[in-house]
Amino acid sequence: MDSSGTVLYVADTGNHTIRKITISTGAVSTLAGTGSLGSEDGPGDNARFNGPTGVAVDSSGNVYVADAGNHTIRKITSAGEVSTLAGVARNAGSDDGIGADARLNNPTGIAVDSTGNVYVAERDNQTIRKITSAGDVTTLAGTSLITGSGNGTGTDASFNAPTGVAVDSAGNVYVADTGNHTIRKITSAGEVTTLAGTAGDGGYVDGTGTAASFNNPMGVAVDSSGNVYVADFSNSTIRKIE
Repeated sequence: MDSSGTVLYVADTGNHTIRKITISTGAVSTLAGTGSLGSEDGPGDNARFNGPTGVAVDSSGNVYVADAGNHTIRKITSAGEVSTLAGVARNAGSDDGIGADARLNNPTGIAVDSTGNVYVAERDNQTIRKITSAGDVTTLAGTSLITGSGNGTGTDASFNAPTGVAVDSAGNVYVADTGNHTIRKITSAGEVTTLAGTAGDGGYVDGTGTAASFNNPMGVAVDSSGNVYVADFSNSTIRKIE
């Protein structure tokens, strides 16, 4: 959703497009992509994507796309101009760096904070990446290709197929750690804790913190009051964490 709450953006994965929905009328249009997979940058109706899975929008109306099949993060201006913010199409990897010097591996979830930093849940690298508005990519938490459930700071923490990501007004990042059946929290300093659920314990129990259980949570969102909402995929439910 954009900052005005009037437009919803959709990653239309199977159509390889980014769609735009005007809330007041329900009118749907294609913001970028042609329906054919590819990796071309350019004006919306010439640009192409490869199985985009996540979108986020900043306060200026720029849309960021987790272009999973291309292993890249794309940016679409409010005028519909598409560029590659980070990564190189069809070149998977885990390198930090600026723009095309960075590498990603199946980025799935994406969020953007109030200052324009982009956060990416990188499912196949088991990491959470941070990208500045200038395209500088760093690893916020986790270690590439190391699966686990450990809490800690930065590379001392580990994840298991993180899929969804959200960021609150204070810069805290929330992660749907799908393979661990947990919701994790990362401070702006990179300190990772488990907000709810117990690693490896898939189930369906309401409760506080580790007393609760999830089953393959995949999406997260956070509201202005700090409540976290979870798409608990295998339980077919929407959960709320206060």
